[in-house]
Amino acid sequence: MFGYLQPFKEDLRLKDFQLYKSVYCGLCRHLGKDYGVLSRVTLSYDCTVLAMLSMSLNHEKCSVTKGRCTCNPAKKCMFCNSDGESFAFAGAVSVIMSYYKMKDTIQDSGIFKKTAAFFIKAVLHRNYKKAAKKYPEMDVLVSDMMKNQLEAEKNNAGVDASAEPTAKLISKLCREISPNETQTRVLEVFGYFVGRWIYMMDAADDLEKDIKHKNFNPFSTKVQENISDTMIYCNEVLNMTVSQLILSYELLEIDQYKEILDNIIYAGIPYMQKKCLFDKYERKKTTDYYEALTQKTF
Repeated sequence: MFGYLQPFKEDLRLKDFQLYKSVYCGLCRHLGKDYGVLSRVTLSYDCTVLAMLSMSLNHEKCSVTKGRCTCNPAKKCMFCNSDGESFAFAGAVSVIMSYYKMKDTIQDSGIFKKTAAFFIKAVLHRNYKKAAKKYPEMDVLVSDMMKNQLEAEKNNAGVDASAEPTAKLISKLCREISPNETQTRVLEVFGYFVGRWIYMMDAADDLEKDIKHKNFNPFSTKVQENISDTMIYCNEVLNMTVSQLILSYELLEIDQYKEILDNIIYAGIPYMQKKCLFDKYERKKTTDYYEALTQKTF
């Protein structure tokens, strides 16, 4: 996935951050166990949140064990273990989405990225087949999302239409981790706005790069006189989605990892918007810079 759903470490207690890391490392271990060592390249923060949310909502019994890092044996790690299917589901999501992401990169990128994506896709092919066989519905969902996304980009769709395929996909994936009918609808809405936020966050983060390389970006038609004004607009659009995301999140019946998930939703998301939309452009605030950039493209 995209990796934007991260905790804000400064506001997280040390024991909670260690617990978060144990889930992250636990998912890494399960990826290696289920799909082989090379599948660990698909590990993401977003799928870690998915696993954590699933374990909490389904009241899975979790334990933490000490061990050596699977990637760096010289490093000691804490690994979360669960008696449910959360890690298996999150791992399959990670593998399948990464595989389709590589297919998309091969179509849209330059020679160097295309070559790297081709190699990673070849490495993931066997793992993808295994995950798709175990979760065929998930494979269909991701495949349809990619087709709809490509269609939206071909039609130069706006922000809302462009974000719709990803929003619907995450909505349906969240539905799959629902523990009961009461929470199903809440999870669908929550997943929809999470997917919408992730897509728009990625688009806003890549705006400058997409303009330079003349790639599709739904925010490119909203470019203003300087980059600060443009990012303020992107931030306002994202904030409207976050407000709906929070409303649905507060209806979820979370009994585990609540402090961590609260941190990600209430602190991590705003921090990520600030980091990606404003902090990296502090040295590029002049009007001349962005006018020169846009004149080359439009």
